[in-house]
Amino acid sequence: MRFGAESSRHTLEFGFQKRLSNRWQASGQYQLSRFRDFEPQPNVGFQLAPDFGGEWTLGVGDQRHRAVFNGIVDVGYGFQVSGIYFYGSGERFATNTGVDRRGEGANAASELRLRADGTIIPRAAIVGEPIHRFDARLQKRLPLGSRVTVDGLFEVYNLFNHTNYGSYTTNESNARFGQPSFNGNVAYQPRMLQLGFRVAF
Repeated sequence: MRFGAESSRHTLEFGFQKRLSNRWQASGQYQLSRFRDFEPQPNVGFQLAPDFGGEWTLGVGDQRHRAVFNGIVDVGYGFQVSGIYFYGSGERFATNTGVDRRGEGANAASELRLRADGTIIPRAAIVGEPIHRFDARLQKRLPLGSRVTVDGLFEVYNLFNHTNYGSYTTNESNARFGQPSFNGNVAYQPRMLQLGFRVAF
């Protein structure tokens, strides 16, 4: 059995906010962080190979830089323009050899990290590519009487159509090891347009 798993995240955060005045507002946030974790080896009375645990290293999901900026501008005549920009440096992903050389099964504690030559693949060796994403909205408000308004919305997600990846091939025995793989999450999709409306009463 294992006891005493630990993790540590250190984050330095900066932010600013400009409240609505002169028909515009903006805010931003930046984080510099480091995530490490540790899972002890099974208590069997003697030292095991490193792939059984005991490594205090940068963990899966570690992302060094993260920044978000957003702003809103009232351009007049009922029109409002807004946008949000997100940047994230590459995250770390778990890696494995794809072969259960210790015969422990699919949920092996060693995470399939033992190579044929006896070396051990690092547990979070893949660092993904940075993510850049800018979403924008154009909004037009139409008053309908004293209490009812209709907002027309035109939204563009990933305006600059930057190629973002959220998954990678983490199996070292795969010819595409370390290369991006499909992720259906909307955060990684190419440019998308959306029309809509909103009624307030």
